Parts: sequence; structure tokens; C-alpha cells
Amino acid sequence: MGYVRCEISDLNGELGEQLVLAVDELLRNAIEHGGDAHSHSQCMVQFSYLRTPRMIQFQIKDTGPGFSMDAAKHAAINNPPEEPLRHAHYRTEKGMRPGGFGIMLVKQIADELIYNEAGNEVVLVKYLDERPTV
Repeated sequence: MGYVRCEISDLNGELGEQLVLAVDELLRNAIEHGGDAHSHSQCMVQFSYLRTPRMIQFQIKDTGPGFSMDAAKHAAINNPPEEPLRHAHYRTEKGMRPGGFGIMLVKQIADELIYNEAGNEVVLVKYLDERPTV
């Protein structure tokens, strides 16, 4: 994360730390979930960064089969409002480690979070000024 921290070191402390946290979460997801566990193949992760005076964009792509956001029962992002910890019960039943809040956290930091159809590529956009109106 040193690269990201260096590239955004001119941003105010809170925004910079939030972006480092968000990119770290997305990279960890790509590494942890991007490999195909059944084939025991190595996962390759591509990372790109684009910055303009008005926005920062991070793009992360892994070589795994991807996932469906709607089918991610282990993630807090899919909890109904009346059951904010439903995913935690699912994770316990499946023997998964505690967690599942990452995508929800990243969505709070990003202005745009866009996944490709396969679910193995994500683009995080953070605007540095007011969003343009169309």
C-alpha cells in the first residue's frame, strides 16, 4: 500500500487514509477470493491508477471466475435493514472467519464503485471536487 499512500500523499489526511483503506480492502478481496480454489491455480491481480485534477480512479482485476454481488450472502452489503448481522450468522454456519463488512465500507468511501459483469474487476472512483452535473 506504500505506492498508493505515496501517490495520494497530497490529499488531506482523512481522505487519504480512507482511500488507502478502500484500495487495501479491494486488493485483499481480489487476492483472497480471486483465485479458483478448485483448480489450485495462482491468482494474478492487475492494479491500475489514474488521477486527474478532478478525480482518482483505481482499477483492480483478478483472474478468478468472479462473483455475483447479489449472491454474496457472506457480505454485510446484502443484509436486510431489519437483520444487520445476517451475514455474520451465515459466515459462522459456513465456518468462515468473522468479517464481511469490506464492500459496505468501500461503498461509503467511494463516489462510484463499479464491478464488471463477471465480478472479477472493480473500478473505484473518488471525485476531488464537485461532481459534474449533466
